[in-house]
Amino acid sequence: MKSIIRVFCLLLAAAVTATVFANNGEVDNDNNGRRYRYVIKGVVVDEYDQPMPGAAVRIVGATFGAGTNSNGEFIIRLDEAKKYTLQVSFVGYDPQTLNASSSLDPAELQVKLKPSTNVLNDVVVTGSFIEKPLKDVPVITRVISQKDIQALNPMTIETLLQYELPGLQIRYNSMSQQPEISYQGMEGEYMLFLIDGERVSGEGADHNVDFTRFNIDDIERIEVIKGAQSTIYGSNALGGVINIITKTANRPFTANLNARYAGSNGQKYTGSIGLKKDRLTSYSSLTFRTKDTYIIGDEEGKTTITEGSDGTTSETKGTPSSTTVWGYNIWDFMQKLGYTFNEKLSADIKGAYYRNQRDIRTGRLYQEYFVDHSFGGKIKYLPSENQQITAGYIYDNYKKDNHYFRIDSTYTNYRNIKQTLRLDYTGTFGNHTVSAGFEGDMEYLKHYMLEDSSHVSNQAYAFYAQETWNITDELNVVAGVRADYHKKYYWHVTPKLSAMWHAFDFLTFRAGYAQGFRSPSLKELYQAYDMGGMGWFMLYGNPDLKPETSNQYSLSAEYNKGGFNMSVAFAHNRFKNKIAYMSLGDGSSDMMYVNAQKAKTASVESILRYRFGFGLILTASYAWTDDYSEVDGRNTSIVRPHTATFNAMYARKFGKIGFNCSLNGQWGAGFDTYTRTANDDGAYAYTKTTYDTRTMYSLNTGIVLPGGVSLNVGVDNLFNYKDKASDSSLQVPQKGISVIGTININIADMFRL
Repeated sequence: MKSIIRVFCLLLAAAVTATVFANNGEVDNDNNGRRYRYVIKGVVVDEYDQPMPGAAVRIVGATFGAGTNSNGEFIIRLDEAKKYTLQVSFVGYDPQTLNASSSLDPAELQVKLKPSTNVLNDVVVTGSFIEKPLKDVPVITRVISQKDIQALNPMTIETLLQYELPGLQIRYNSMSQQPEISYQGMEGEYMLFLIDGERVSGEGADHNVDFTRFNIDDIERIEVIKGAQSTIYGSNALGGVINIITKTANRPFTANLNARYAGSNGQKYTGSIGLKKDRLTSYSSLTFRTKDTYIIGDEEGKTTITEGSDGTTSETKGTPSSTTVWGYNIWDFMQKLGYTFNEKLSADIKGAYYRNQRDIRTGRLYQEYFVDHSFGGKIKYLPSENQQITAGYIYDNYKKDNHYFRIDSTYTNYRNIKQTLRLDYTGTFGNHTVSAGFEGDMEYLKHYMLEDSSHVSNQAYAFYAQETWNITDELNVVAGVRADYHKKYYWHVTPKLSAMWHAFDFLTFRAGYAQGFRSPSLKELYQAYDMGGMGWFMLYGNPDLKPETSNQYSLSAEYNKGGFNMSVAFAHNRFKNKIAYMSLGDGSSDMMYVNAQKAKTASVESILRYRFGFGLILTASYAWTDDYSEVDGRNTSIVRPHTATFNAMYARKFGKIGFNCSLNGQWGAGFDTYTRTANDDGAYAYTKTTYDTRTMYSLNTGIVLPGGVSLNVGVDNLFNYKDKASDSSLQVPQKGISVIGTININIADMFRL
């Protein structure tokens, strides 16, 4: 605890030092001499004429922009005097577009923003690589905003996603002792996770990313696109894309210190500093996270019913079981730098470091360390107001080390390096917007599941194009195609087609067809693993595997009027050449990856949201998932067929003190599932397992005090629901209620910067 306090004090000292550096008097002080003589300046206020710190002001069709300070003031420095179009935006408010002229001594603009009655004006980028309001996106997209994240105040991204996305399950892998995802019947290998639009390396649980890499305090928002997105994002995007967009500096100066304490259920300490001065943008953050190991034990065994081949049934009481969820100590560091060279050209670079020291598992002679470091850069060029060219590169190196403490030696048994080079072009010509690009992916994998813990590599390339045609003001159509080249599978073409119709001002319909594509992973191709290391049985890869494909059909309707928003979306997927384990059939217990299954899933999701005029927002969502995996007429799926989430969020300002309260809930229906085993006589027996209904609630209340101090008190698992250890294959077991305290110090607001 003392070391944590020392780190927190160091961050405080760094923030104060940066405060002195940043506090250079007037907001329009020219740190660049006389070079940028022409300026546009103004102030942004809310509906009560109160200043809005952190509002974004950008010049349409150019790379220039600014953020407002604690007084709501902004200034944009320019090379020449001429007229510009500005767009001013703030989360939860309707954006405003206005004309302005740069000059040596301009009059101060006054911009008043009004609260948005819905979220459809939020700008998203994941579906098309370009910024678009949510209401104009032809693919079904869900946004988890910064306000949503703050209302829940979660410790992990798994908790956040479960409370926000119905149909999402976080299971616990008994072998890796890490969580894995299932979203509306789609497993982790079909969900593509991105950070700032780029793939991430590394595997946590089987075919899942390491979710502890995602630091909640670094997340600005999350954009979730449902359904097959392989046309733009390639392999692994059959079930959807979850794009985690990280924070950046949005004010001339910002510095925050944040502490979250929930005892053995987790602690988190973060310090961040950001500068947005003239042409330079910088954002730095450092986080320490820790969570204790805990054990879930069942007082009695789970009851199962076995049906014999002769129709007889027997009831069996299992022995009590326990599940251990291992703790960790994690350090995260992120640094972003951006520079605007002129109206047409800008560049950004980003580096990140992650180190996870996992608690020592019982019986192990070593301690596990998960380490990742990544570096990337992006250059944006605007040939004209309606055209954009972006070139980017990302290097991501993830490894797992075992430190044998008796001999003080470290061995790397897993390393995954991904490098991606990307070139994108987008241009608007009348009623047509064209996007095209190239992507090159290089992957290296060293894995303890490969024979002799060796390594393999692969290179893949892709060309893609997409056109949006605004046939009328009410109707637009999007058509796209992607050609992937894999050195083993050569070329594969993936098409998509979708349409959006604004039937009325308040009613929108979307429909689409998309093909999904997933090439086998390097592990699925070349694995040769002795399960348990004791010769029990082997798990083999298969170099003859074919890529998986899917055909997805989607249809949705959205109603929006006043503060009421409702949407209903239907999706149906059919898979071909689905990859699964299967016995070799040679009398041994050995298994191999094969193209053995055709499968299909269907889902319906509905969302209701109502915004009252006095600061209350109610949101409810429901998902039905049909993942009926039939074996001899019995369901073998472990996907909950019915799930729902609920949120009531109230925020109001009383004088200079802000108050907020949020109640979040998640519910999953109970269901029955079967497993099949062979008897000694060759006949099959079927064991039925019943999973109970699961309901969880979280309550958070907070106040924002004058001087930049925010306090929050919350209760996670409000009604003390306790999972069963025997159900860990269905969800990460929760041990019960926990009380959370959070404090945030905004240095910029404290010193009125």
